[in-house]
Amino acid sequence: CVHYLCLTSLKMTLAHLLLLFLFVLQNVRQHALTLLTDMVLDRHGTCIPLLSLCEIMNSICIPIAGERITDLLRIPRNADVDLEEIMIELELCISLLFKPFLHHLKNLVSLEQEFLGIWISMLGIMTHLLGDDEAPMEEDDYDDGIMTREKLFRLTQDLGSEHLRNAVMVLIAMNVLVNDDDDEAEPSQISSATWAAIGSIGYCRPLIDEWKGTAQC
Repeated sequence: CVHYLCLTSLKMTLAHLLLLFLFVLQNVRQHALTLLTDMVLDRHGTCIPLLSLCEIMNSICIPIAGERITDLLRIPRNADVDLEEIMIELELCISLLFKPFLHHLKNLVSLEQEFLGIWISMLGIMTHLLGDDEAPMEEDDYDDGIMTREKLFRLTQDLGSEHLRNAVMVLIAMNVLVNDDDDEAEPSQISSATWAAIGSIGYCRPLIDEWKGTAQC
């Protein structure tokens, strides 16, 4: 009964936050993103049934983050927008993807198919965010104090790549991911899908051998 009431209250709160997110100004939307992430992480984190958690991540957290990242990446070059505020919202969207995922990871991996669906969806968003091009080597404009559209996208890609790397390292440490290049490695749907997705991301392609090298079979 307590779990049911807790879950009902959570769903009502999430629905309210979703309405805020869809229809309000940017600063309120940022607040809604923060509250949504905190709701899934903290107060209700111990009383959400695992299947309901998967549903919340699949139907709320991941779609909201993915759709908003897509919208923010479509900023017209001549748009009159505050790029610093856009950067904040992109950071919050990336956090909404990865923080609940890592916080509940030990429980999520116990449901293999549900976990795989969540992880593949996250990889799809990161593929879109990071793109086909490799990371540029020059960083001359990083510290000039001026936020440009190009700098915004580069900083967002750096942040997304770092979050992805952290998630991969945790999955490797938990033996969920293995290096499928090793002949002795047992076939793993999660590992095959993960390395294939990362290998298709130009931004991460130069790093994939290093990441795979940490995987113990």
